[in-house]
Amino acid sequence: MIQNVLLDWSGTLADDLSAVLAATNLIFAEYGRDPLTREEFREHFRLPFSGFYADLLPAATSEGLEALYERFFLGLNDKIDLLPGAMEFLKFCRSTGRRAFLLSTIKTSHFNIQASRLGVHEYFEVAYTEIMDKREKIREILETHSLDPKETMFVGDMVHDIETAKHGGVLDVAVLSGFDRIEKLIPACPTIIARDIAAVQQLL
Repeated sequence: MIQNVLLDWSGTLADDLSAVLAATNLIFAEYGRDPLTREEFREHFRLPFSGFYADLLPAATSEGLEALYERFFLGLNDKIDLLPGAMEFLKFCRSTGRRAFLLSTIKTSHFNIQASRLGVHEYFEVAYTEIMDKREKIREILETHSLDPKETMFVGDMVHDIETAKHGGVLDVAVLSGFDRIEKLIPACPTIIARDIAAVQQLL
């Protein structure tokens, strides 16, 4: 039985695709590059996102990109809401005694702003943020909190999340509510594909 739930934030619990796209296109404008459409962004964006920017903005430095993203995204935090079923899922985990952890690349400052406004801080035992490569962190999380991989799942919306779960030996669950379309997810061979987080709750 699944007793421990690791959760991605963007596209899994939070509806921030439009905000991330807007911030990305503002960065592109700074470098004189044409903006991406929503579908172009979903096609090309990947984690760790350093590879995404290396492909499309090879002249940009990581420091410059970080500063620009911080500046452009800061004003978008108030536009982000939870995806349908997200709060219900977190409450479900609490009411059924499941331990919930966040594992996300989101900047800590942005998560704190969003989580405080949306009232979800209290539902995570620990929130791991600014994790650029989740594959490098998941085993440490399992060991630190004595989580049995056989009783743990990681729910995310991107290929990187599936790879992370498999790397940690936990159940991988892909949701279709976020950044990666099903065509990108299928080659990663997710064990479970769910419509959204509400469907994951039904499975549990």
